[in-house]
Amino acid sequence: MTASILTAPDRADHVLTRAVLVDDHQLLAQSLALALGFEGIECTVADLSDRAALVREVVDGPPAVVLLDLDLGDPVGDGGELVAPFVTAGCRVLVVSGSTDVEQVCRALEAGAVGVIGKDSPFDRLLEAALAVARGEQVLTGDERQALLDQARRLRSAREQALAPFERLSAREGEVLRALAGGKSVGHIAMTSFVSEATVRSQVRAILTKLGVSSQLEAVAAAHRHQWLRSSR
Repeated sequence: MTASILTAPDRADHVLTRAVLVDDHQLLAQSLALALGFEGIECTVADLSDRAALVREVVDGPPAVVLLDLDLGDPVGDGGELVAPFVTAGCRVLVVSGSTDVEQVCRALEAGAVGVIGKDSPFDRLLEAALAVARGEQVLTGDERQALLDQARRLRSAREQALAPFERLSAREGEVLRALAGGKSVGHIAMTSFVSEATVRSQVRAILTKLGVSSQLEAVAAAHRHQWLRSSR
């Protein structure tokens, strides 16, 4: 992620004086909280040990600037999924993330985040961005924001096309492919499924045909390359 800031085109009509930092990088979060405090913004660093409690902490108070990381780990998970409830509560969400996943970033923007800035940006730039969001300022043109959203849509379309062959797999063929990707042999899959090896080999042939590949190795490589294993969970 570059140091660019991306925001929605609308300008808010009042300054927010409360901020919540939702980030598993505690040093960065605490440093930003301290700096924002000096600017007259009441700050808290959210506890990430309980997702539901985290949401309540943000939405039950006055509207806040939420500085939100996208990759928060367990039990919170994808920070982007928190954008909608925060925005609904009247908060302005600035994504402060190291994510290079354009689609993930744009999902946050589409959910209502007012901007995103790279976590690797200089500290004074991070602080400037947070203060700008608190003031409701626009820091990126609508055209620049739209360009990023368009890029995400192109990536999404390409990924959907790449995943289309996997949609033709039956439920059982999907299970077999996941087992192969997990390092299981045809014999092991047959034994644990209580079917013959011939049956499993027939299912493997169907997988190869539907994916347009010639070997189990190619099928597994395609599943990893197109992130089918993650999307099919």
